[in-house]
Amino acid sequence: MSALLTLWKKRWTYPELNSNIHVAIAGAGIVGVSCALWLQHKGFKVTLIDGNTPGSGTTSGCSCTIATYGCIPVNNPEILHQLVRLLLDNDSPLRIDPWHVVTHLPWMVSFLKNCKKSKVEHTTRYMASLLGSTNEGLMPLVHQAGAEGLFSNAGFLNVFDSQADFEHDLPNQRIRAEYGADFRELDTGEIRELEPAMKPEFQRGLLYEDIAHVKHPQKLVQNLFDHFLASGGQHIREMAHGLIHTGDGMKIFMHSRRFLRANRFVICAGPHSTRIEGCDVERIPLGTERGYHIQFTGRESLIQRPICWNRYAFYAIPMQLGLRMGGTVEIKGTHKPKSPERIEFMKNKADRMFGLNEQPDSDWLGFRPTLPDSLPVIGPSSKSPNTFYAFGHQHLGLTLAGITGKLISEVVAGEKPSLDIRPYSADRFKRNPARQSIHRT
Repeated sequence: MSALLTLWKKRWTYPELNSNIHVAIAGAGIVGVSCALWLQHKGFKVTLIDGNTPGSGTTSGCSCTIATYGCIPVNNPEILHQLVRLLLDNDSPLRIDPWHVVTHLPWMVSFLKNCKKSKVEHTTRYMASLLGSTNEGLMPLVHQAGAEGLFSNAGFLNVFDSQADFEHDLPNQRIRAEYGADFRELDTGEIRELEPAMKPEFQRGLLYEDIAHVKHPQKLVQNLFDHFLASGGQHIREMAHGLIHTGDGMKIFMHSRRFLRANRFVICAGPHSTRIEGCDVERIPLGTERGYHIQFTGRESLIQRPICWNRYAFYAIPMQLGLRMGGTVEIKGTHKPKSPERIEFMKNKADRMFGLNEQPDSDWLGFRPTLPDSLPVIGPSSKSPNTFYAFGHQHLGLTLAGITGKLISEVVAGEKPSLDIRPYSADRFKRNPARQSIHRT
């Protein structure tokens, strides 16, 4: 990573290209801010539109890990065999609300169809393609913002509480290794030596030594955003409502009925992306995964690195804010309140993993923007001129924000993208009946 930063110290400039083209971006989370910085690098005039504090949404509550190993999607063939359990079992890392299945049947059918082996292989291949370019997309932005101190390079540990669970995961381990993940196996003693605060029930482990994590994700976004402003970027603190195309570009309307004139428009509003009218997003079947975390202030020194309890997909992450526990997935409406059983699930695992039987200082519910095939939408709209999409990153928004911004900047500039973006095109949903807009959940 340090060699990559040294290279970009020499290469990063702000050329006087495209300076007469104004690009507006809806959304100031990690993806939106990354797109803004990369577009600035191409010389565009850029305005970010978001009524909330940068990075205060889904980014702020994430599991903080730069998960370049995360190519295997949530929807997988095992879900088809465990569907009844996922509907009823409160001790499962993935819960599906039965009423949500009934009221969003087309989306759920599409989600389940993408659990087939051939579909999972497709998603894994093209997710791995994006993940392989994570650092070249993200780290130049981190360097320019002077935010290297917000990263820890202590690695990532995946632990297994039984030999059977470890062996069950072997196919996934082979897939990750095939797509470039580098890890080494650990036994019980080696796990204890690395992380002595964990209870001794973990029999096997995998240490990913080259994985970094962010110690304060919202602060990272704020640092990137401050650099964007210092480099001439503009911010409108309102929410984009819709757009009307004009002869030389478009008018982007806010909820206050004010409007902004722009030549290009990039939608990076995460789970709210399909609320923006007039830009052909309503046909994209954007759903959400409800994600939770709990947090223990002052407990961050218990562990040195992010740890995942594999059986429950349960993460523990040391942060500047404390020790965060998260990772659970819930398929349920966005208008529903927090599910107490999900909070109890995490408290129970925190106790079993570390003996933390105290009450957490805070808990959080957020909404991960997710498409039925678990791939993001990246690229131009085929129906709305000069409009570009960059959303649907589900669990991997922090990891994939930088490369998404780089690809968007290349496409907006009329350049050949550095990766093939056709698998991420919104046109893959042309005949998909699973139309779900976030404000209808």
